[in-house]
Amino acid sequence: MTNKLVATLSAAPHNLRVVTLSMDDLYLPFKDQEALRQKHPGNKLLQFRGLPGTHDIKLGTETFKALCAANRTSHSRITRGEQGQEDERRPDDSTSGIAVAVPSYDKALHAGRGDQLPREQWPVVQGPFDVVLFEGWSLGFRSVRDPKKLLEIYQQHAKCPPHHLGQHSFASLEMINRSLEEYEREWYSFLDVFVHLSAPSLETVYKWRAEQERDLWARKGTGMTEDQVKEFVSRFMPAYEVYLERLKVENLFKDDLAPSSTTPRGPVSWTGRHLRLDLDETRDLVSTVQVE
Repeated sequence: MTNKLVATLSAAPHNLRVVTLSMDDLYLPFKDQEALRQKHPGNKLLQFRGLPGTHDIKLGTETFKALCAANRTSHSRITRGEQGQEDERRPDDSTSGIAVAVPSYDKALHAGRGDQLPREQWPVVQGPFDVVLFEGWSLGFRSVRDPKKLLEIYQQHAKCPPHHLGQHSFASLEMINRSLEEYEREWYSFLDVFVHLSAPSLETVYKWRAEQERDLWARKGTGMTEDQVKEFVSRFMPAYEVYLERLKVENLFKDDLAPSSTTPRGPVSWTGRHLRLDLDETRDLVSTVQVE
C-alpha cells in the first residue's frame, strides 16, 4: 500500500515529492539482535525481531532528523513560480537537493532472521520532500505508564483464551513496555498524521503474514518456513492484546497536545489527525473512522 501511495502521489495531478521509510528497515543489525537474544534468554518476546526493543532507535531518530534537515535546507534553495502562474517549485539547479541515505533491511538473510544492509546499499533520496511516509506494524502503540494498570491488563489476558500473553512472564512484558516509551519519546514527535489499517481479527494477521512470506520466497528464494511464520506471528500477539484496543479508540496525539496548542510551526490540534481504516480479510475497506 505504501508503494502504491508513493506512485499515486508522485504522479499527475499531485506531482508530489514522496519518500518512504519502514520500521522494518530500522531493525537491529543481526549481530545486535543476537546479542539482545543472548542477554535476555528468558524473554521469548526478544528472541526474534519485531517487538519494541528490537529496533535501532538511534538510527531511526538520526534518519528522521536528516530528512527534516534536508527538507529545510533544500527548500531554502527552491525558487517559486511568479504569482499568477501555476503553483510550481523548481530547484535552482540539479544539485540543489540534499541527499539522505535511507536505511534498508533484508529479512531473507541468515535463514530468515534478517540483517541490516551495509550503508553503501541503502537507497538515497534527495530533498526537498512534500510527504514522508513512515509505516510499521506497531507504530501508534503507546506504553502503559501505570504499573498497576499494566499488571491488570496482563492478568486479564493471561486468563483468557488463546492465552498468548499468559505464555510470557510479566517481567518480559514490562521490558517491552519500557522499550516502547523510547519509541514514543524519540519517534512519535516526528509524526504529523496517523493512519491505522485495522484487521478484522487477530487471526487475520497469521493469514496476511503467511502471504507476505510466500511473496518473499518467490522474490528471494529463501525465508521462513510455515511453522516458523506461525511462531513468529505468535510472538507479536501479546503486544496486540496489550496495546491494540487503545489504538483503535484513542487519538494518537491526544496525550501530547491540547485540543489547540501552539508549537514552533504554529497552532496545531490533535483532532482530525488520526484515521482508522477498517479492512476485511481480503483487505477491502469496510469503514473509516476519525479517531478522537
